[in-house]
Amino acid sequence: MKHILVCIKAVPAAASVRVDGEYRLKRDGAVLQWNIADEAALEAALCLKDRDGTVTVVTMGPGQLEAPLKELLARGADRAVLITDRCMAGADTRATAAVLKAAAETLGPLDLILCGRRAIDGETGQVPGQLAAALGLACVSSVEAIRREADGLTLQRRLEDGVQTLHARTPLVVSICEYALQLRLPGILSLRKAKDKAVELYDAAALGLRPEDCGQKGSLTRVTAMETRFPGMRKGPRERDPAAGAAELLRMIREVQP
Repeated sequence: MKHILVCIKAVPAAASVRVDGEYRLKRDGAVLQWNIADEAALEAALCLKDRDGTVTVVTMGPGQLEAPLKELLARGADRAVLITDRCMAGADTRATAAVLKAAAETLGPLDLILCGRRAIDGETGQVPGQLAAALGLACVSSVEAIRREADGLTLQRRLEDGVQTLHARTPLVVSICEYALQLRLPGILSLRKAKDKAVELYDAAALGLRPEDCGQKGSLTRVTAMETRFPGMRKGPRERDPAAGAAELLRMIREVQP
């Protein structure tokens, strides 16, 4: 494939995160890491691209992500794009998808768009589908394995009751499961070369977006309250006999899925 776009997101590295008065995640000054499922998507792109093809990674976030993006260049990405603009703060999934749509149209033409199936900070899993809808493309979600064919892609996706195998023509949007692939490590030579590569910077104006269409202003959802809950202890008899316990567990599983 000649050009694959990978959408990646920086998420908090710590379990404890700060929010502002409107329940928006405060990313400035926070320790961030790349979302695991998005790293899997990048590895899939590196496996799928042609020898003369290009893999572009794109993320939306604060300026501090410029250095971590160079690490992704060292791991095999050919281009790195950072979309950073204060007007994009507080974006919900719809506003995020709108920015990524504009980026895809600006950076294209594209043969494939890969995303992680969900981000560990929000766990919505909505952006890949919303991006596909905005671009008028098909979307295949929760993909565990992906293989190139002469006329498209063969994909295996995880369902609640098993695995589904599909054949799809490109271009399309695919969301990759976090456990599907492990992103390769960078070599010393790759790290040195990445230092000299530039990260491309875009703001709302460069993508043809109005400030009112971005961030919280362009979002349809609002977080009105937050609370922390801890699960309580499960109730029930304690079984000390391993055989009896295994039999009871099997009975419970068959109740849920006969």
